[in-house]
Amino acid sequence: MHGQSISPDWQSSMNLSSPGFQFSPINYQALFLSQINTKSLFSCAQTCHSNGNCRIFDFNDQSLLCRLFQGNIITMGSIVPSSSPQSRVGSKKYNAEQFISHGQSCSLCEGSRYMRCINNTCHCEINTYFDGFICQSQKLLGDVCVNSTECRHDLNYTCLPRQQCGPSTFQIGVLVGGYGNGTAGNSLNALYYPIGLYVNINETIYVGDLMNGRVIRLHQGSLVGSIVAGSGTPGASNTQLGAASGIYVDASRNIYASDSMYNRVMLWSKNATSGSLVAGTSTVSGNTASTLNGPSGVVVDSLGNLYVSDYYNHRVMKWAPNASNGSYAAGNGTAGNSPQQLNLPIGIYLDEFNSYLYVADSNNHRIQRFQLGISMNGTTVAGGNGQGSASNQLDTPYGVYVSNKTGALYIADYNNHRVQQWNLGAAYGETLAGVTANSGTSLMLLNNPSNTFLNHNETYLYVNDRSNNRILRFTMT
Repeated sequence: MHGQSISPDWQSSMNLSSPGFQFSPINYQALFLSQINTKSLFSCAQTCHSNGNCRIFDFNDQSLLCRLFQGNIITMGSIVPSSSPQSRVGSKKYNAEQFISHGQSCSLCEGSRYMRCINNTCHCEINTYFDGFICQSQKLLGDVCVNSTECRHDLNYTCLPRQQCGPSTFQIGVLVGGYGNGTAGNSLNALYYPIGLYVNINETIYVGDLMNGRVIRLHQGSLVGSIVAGSGTPGASNTQLGAASGIYVDASRNIYASDSMYNRVMLWSKNATSGSLVAGTSTVSGNTASTLNGPSGVVVDSLGNLYVSDYYNHRVMKWAPNASNGSYAAGNGTAGNSPQQLNLPIGIYLDEFNSYLYVADSNNHRIQRFQLGISMNGTTVAGGNGQGSASNQLDTPYGVYVSNKTGALYIADYNNHRVQQWNLGAAYGETLAGVTANSGTSLMLLNNPSNTFLNHNETYLYVNDRSNNRILRFTMT
C-alpha cells in the first residue's frame, strides 16, 4: 500500500494502492462481505466507509465492480496485480481516538461507525476485538493469539493452549514412538531423526530411523519396537543401512528402504535378515539412469514399479521390477522452479487411481503434482508463494500425504514446525499440529516434522517429529 489517502468529511481516511492492483484474501469465504457495481472508486470507498464491518475494498474500473472485505490487509491477504490497469485497493485507517468510548455508556458511541451498543455499553463491531487502543480484526485459523477474544467466534475458533486460533476440539498429540522428551537414542524404544513413515491397516507403524541405520516396527499400543530392516549399526553391507530415510511396506510386508548415505534403495523381504539392491548402484553416487544421489522418498505401485525421490539430482526416478536403469517420472535433473523442475525433492505420494504423483519440492517451498504418463509439467497444489510462515506459504516441506476421501494434502512443513492441511483447490493451508515457527518438546509442539501418514480409516494422523526423535498421533475430527 502507498501513502496516498482520501479523506472527505468522514470519520475515517483510506489508504490506496497504486493503480493496477486488486486484493487477494487468504480465506475468501471468511473475509468477503459483498460486492456491488458502482460508478467510481470514490463511490466504492464511500460504500466501504458506511459499512462498519468493511475494512478493505477493491474497485475494478473496467467492470465497475466494488468488492468489500473484512480483516487486516497486512496479515490476511495480498495486493496482487489486476487485469485492469486502473484498479485499486483501499483500506480504512484507524486511530485510538475513534475507539475512546469503548466500554463506556452507549450515549458516547451513538452514531459511531466503529462501535456498537450492547447492554448499554460501547463494544467493538462483530469479528473485531479491543486491543487496548483500537478494535482489531479477529484472527483466522492458525494465527497467533493471547486470548480467545482475538479469534473469530463466528467460525468457532478459540485461542488454543498452543497460542493459535483454532477449533476448541483440537487434540494434542499422543506419543506412539520414541522417548517423547526430545532425546535421541538407539535402544528399541528410542529413535534418532525419524524420517520414513508407514502405517499399515493394523495400525502397525514402520519408521525409517535415519541416524540409527534401521527400520523399526512398532505394534499398536507398544513403544518398544523391533528392527525389521538394517542392523542398527549404520553401514554399507547388505545387512545394513547407512541412513534409512524413505520407506514403503507392501501388502506382503516386504520393506523398501532408501539409503541416502549409500545412494541406493534396498528391499527387505518379510522376515529377511538382509536386503537386496533394487535401485541405484551401491555406495556410488551419480546422476545417470542407473545411479542415485541422496535418495529419500519411496513408493511402489500395484505393478511393482518403484518411484524414488532423488534429492541431489532434483528428480523423481521410476524403476520397473528387476530393471537396472530408471527413467524420469518428475523433474528434469536440473534444479529450478519451472513446472518441469524440482529443487531438492524429499517426500512423495502416489495416487495410483488418478495417476498423480505428489512431490514435496523442499527448496521451492511447494508441493508439486505430476500426472504420470501424461506430462512432465508439474502443477503447484500447495505453497509456491515463496519461503515463509503465512498460511499460503511453506518452509522446506519434507513430507506429503493425500486423503483418499477428500483429496486434502497433509504436509510436514519442516522449518515452520507444523503440519498443514491443504484442502483440494485451496489457496492456503490450515495448521493441524504444531505452532507456526515455534518448536518445543511438549505434545502441543513439533520440532522439524518430517513426514505424515493417515491410517486406513483416516481417523488418525501420524507425524514424524524428527528433531524431537519421536512419533506423534493426532485424532482427526
